[in-house]
Amino acid sequence: MSVTDAGSNNTADDAVTETPAVVSQGHHESPQQRHQKEHMATWLLIAGDGVFFALEIFFWFYLRTLNVNGMWRGTLCTTSNPCTDGLGNPITHAIEKASPSWTAAVAILIIASAAFVWIAEVQVRQGDSRRVTTPLLAVGALLALAAIVVQFLQFQYLPFTTIDGAYASVFEFFMGSNIAHFLIVLMIVFGAYNRSRKGIYEQSHWYQVHLIRLFTVWVAFSATVLALIAIFLG
Repeated sequence: MSVTDAGSNNTADDAVTETPAVVSQGHHESPQQRHQKEHMATWLLIAGDGVFFALEIFFWFYLRTLNVNGMWRGTLCTTSNPCTDGLGNPITHAIEKASPSWTAAVAILIIASAAFVWIAEVQVRQGDSRRVTTPLLAVGALLALAAIVVQFLQFQYLPFTTIDGAYASVFEFFMGSNIAHFLIVLMIVFGAYNRSRKGIYEQSHWYQVHLIRLFTVWVAFSATVLALIAIFLG
């Protein structure tokens, strides 16, 4: 066998031994490239949700300003000049506002959830073990669950129903939007907790927690803005 043939065989052998290593990675991009794309995708998700958030605010102020027949909250409705609800029933008094205590409690809970997720990200970036980050993410998930429960409970104590004017309709729409977003937060934070419990975020594997923190903070911010609008600008 010639030296050339021996070199060719060695090259072929090296290719065979290297191929499984490439396939086992499951990606054709570097971690930095994947992280950059995931980061961009997260911001695009937040931007898209931001459009929906802006529309919620627009509906609130548009209907509040329009106040057709005084039926934003029925402030012009009296016994001698009754208004009608969505089913044609008479309304003879102003619709009471939702309790600000419930609305504020929901906002505080989701803010606290986002705060614990943020602290967990900081700890992962510092290289802390699962014993530190896992409880933080667990608390974040529990607080998101608590926000959902409190938001559902608020439905039971509302002094109005969806058909009692524009204020009632938009306020309950805000509540439904909150629940949908909080459910997403609960799902992804619980997933992060489970991965942390298995040690996946050790050795400074922080990037996924970072993306979860971005979305969780956005949800907390948007829910807080809606709460402030509902409490002070109803």
